[in-house]
Amino acid sequence: MYADLGYNVNPFRLSYAFDAQTNSLAYKNNFSPFLGLGFAYKWFHLRVGFPVVGNLRPNDKFGKTTQYNFAYDFTYNRVWYDVEFKSTFGYALKQPKIILPDAFALNVMANAWYFGNADFQMNGLLGKRAHYNTQILTWYFKGTLNYFGSGNRSGSLIPIVFQNPNDPFTTLTHLQAFDFGAAPGVAFVNRKNNWQIGGWAGVGPVVQFKEYETADFSKISIGLAPRYDIRLMGGYSSDEKFFFLVSDFDNKSLRFDDFRYRQIYFALKFVAGYRFKEKEKISPN
Repeated sequence: MYADLGYNVNPFRLSYAFDAQTNSLAYKNNFSPFLGLGFAYKWFHLRVGFPVVGNLRPNDKFGKTTQYNFAYDFTYNRVWYDVEFKSTFGYALKQPKIILPDAFALNVMANAWYFGNADFQMNGLLGKRAHYNTQILTWYFKGTLNYFGSGNRSGSLIPIVFQNPNDPFTTLTHLQAFDFGAAPGVAFVNRKNNWQIGGWAGVGPVVQFKEYETADFSKISIGLAPRYDIRLMGGYSSDEKFFFLVSDFDNKSLRFDDFRYRQIYFALKFVAGYRFKEKEKISPN
């Protein structure tokens, strides 16, 4: 079992020629320290995270933000499966300075990882159930299934100063996408004197069904989009105790002609836990 403490930010950006001087709008969320509690045993792992104190950024500049996330993973027949839900409610624009308390972003994903080297196990890389005693470098193949998007529950995402009734991109209320694809890459891990470092990096395409909505119009399209996959972690791990510093980067995007939406999720957390020894089985005489 383990606990983690850290923070995560989930900004998104809209890129478009809103007027002669404005080509993009950057939406940023406030954030709070996040506490996660988890339990891992053999192939099973469950984690629940929630904020523990108020927002750290000034509320008069960034408003109030509420975040929730849920994660579950398991391993079966050399394939590691990972399911995660992330939500962020409450955003602010820096230019122009506008607080959007009803703006939100959602991110739901399901992934399956196959590693070329059978000795490379996610249980040992993440450190919650085990650790490594040697260095391993291997290729991997990741299949991914995702739903993500942003919207405003009380009106348009676009400030009224940029709205043009003849241009739906300037009055949109909701953006969303469902996609699936693959992101092959390279993973590594090394442990020496109880100190372990590891991670992975990959890139690949996804087939994407995307939609944008206004108050009285919506459009659905199909296309391709890139998917990046980056994660780094390192720390101390003995047979019983462990603590790691873990980073997580998730980038998702969609595009309609000259209009682009990009959602970024970045998390940094300190993870510490204790591994209980398995009871020895006593053979009957």
